[in-house]
Amino acid sequence: MNEYTQNQIRTFKTFLIFIMITLIVALSAMITSSQKYRIDYIEYSIEDSIGYQSLEMLYGKSIWFVDENSFSTLYQDNPEVKNLSITKNLPNRLYVSVELYTKLTNIIDERSSKVNVKVLYENSYTVITKELEENLPKVQILNGPVGVGFNGEIISFFKTLEKYSFTRENLKLTYNGIDLIAYYNSGIYELGEAIDLGRKGSILGSYLSTDSCIGTVRFINSESTIEDCI
Repeated sequence: MNEYTQNQIRTFKTFLIFIMITLIVALSAMITSSQKYRIDYIEYSIEDSIGYQSLEMLYGKSIWFVDENSFSTLYQDNPEVKNLSITKNLPNRLYVSVELYTKLTNIIDERSSKVNVKVLYENSYTVITKELEENLPKVQILNGPVGVGFNGEIISFFKTLEKYSFTRENLKLTYNGIDLIAYYNSGIYELGEAIDLGRKGSILGSYLSTDSCIGTVRFINSESTIEDCI
């Protein structure tokens, strides 16, 4: 094969590559700009507490350019949203599935004449409610002060208790500004100060899962207790 023929082959290959790239770019531009691939239907998992108004901005946008980064406003409007996933049903349908942070407990603040009820989530987010959330334990604040890290300790406490089997709504805690006391069925658990609650939760979880103490258990520290059970 002479040099002239080789040059012709190289030129032809270059021409083919150029044509293919041109076609790909042209087709991509046609598809992304086509009205057929504009979002006109959005379905999402039902969560009454979530504000989906920000999804309205997606209508009319090219479905090809929508991804998880398109939902920053939804995260900002709804701090209880942990993550979301999207499914594209071409050419114009979008399904959004939402996962929320776990609700851990009702916090009932009775330090003023007007009782304040909040639901505490695992990410420290709280939302004011008019009624207690069903199937959640209760933390009743009777007196202050409540330290800055109080909610963090409560979160650590309940996240530890998730490892144990017990009836969540039957658990109630009271805080008098100094000590924390847990009540579960016939057992009273004097937890002491609201510190090291993750470690104390491990011990308490063992008691709650057997529910065998009728009486009082006093925590000496985060690792030892004194029992006065029948």
